Amino acid sequence: MEKHTLFRLLAVAAFFATYVTIVLGGNVMASNAGLACPDWPTCHGTFAPPLAGATAVEWSHRLAAFFTGLLVAGMALVGLVSERRRPVLRGLAVSAALLVVAQAFLGGLVVVTGLVGMVVLLHFVFATILLGVLLLIAFLANLRSIPKRWTVWAESAADEEAASVTLARMERSGTPAEHRDPGAPSRAANR
Repeated sequence: MEKHTLFRLLAVAAFFATYVTIVLGGNVMASNAGLACPDWPTCHGTFAPPLAGATAVEWSHRLAAFFTGLLVAGMALVGLVSERRRPVLRGLAVSAALLVVAQAFLGGLVVVTGLVGMVVLLHFVFATILLGVLLLIAFLANLRSIPKRWTVWAESAADEEAASVTLARMERSGTPAEHRDPGAPSRAANR
């Protein structure tokens, strides 16, 4: 497999793994299972705790975080090798890896401090930043594979003048109304 393709796939996988980890973290909070594993990084002194009740909820979040860390680390390493011509991707990949390390530290701190609100909030903020960075990496790494009509649509959505030009082109070309963007301004509304 080509290294750039591997990087692209790892970027997407890392993004989705991070999303799942955040959802599982929310489940930990919602089910009040934050201290079901009172120690860190183990759970009740073992890496194979009995998976029942609140312990299963908390441990599933930790396992998801572990696999997310592996994916992000792999993505960063492959990115350092395969993305030499795109330093922005390399920098973002290294940033994501550093954010994962910070997240692991904060996750442990959440447990050790007994769920201090500010630490929990900081853990969530870093998770959100990590998710955003990974989304950006996945988007940029896969940009060449995105259909041209999607990029044209995104550009026109970002620029009102371009949206008007795109709509005018569609009307001139005879594009049926049902294929037009319903959120785009109609020509009659602009008069």
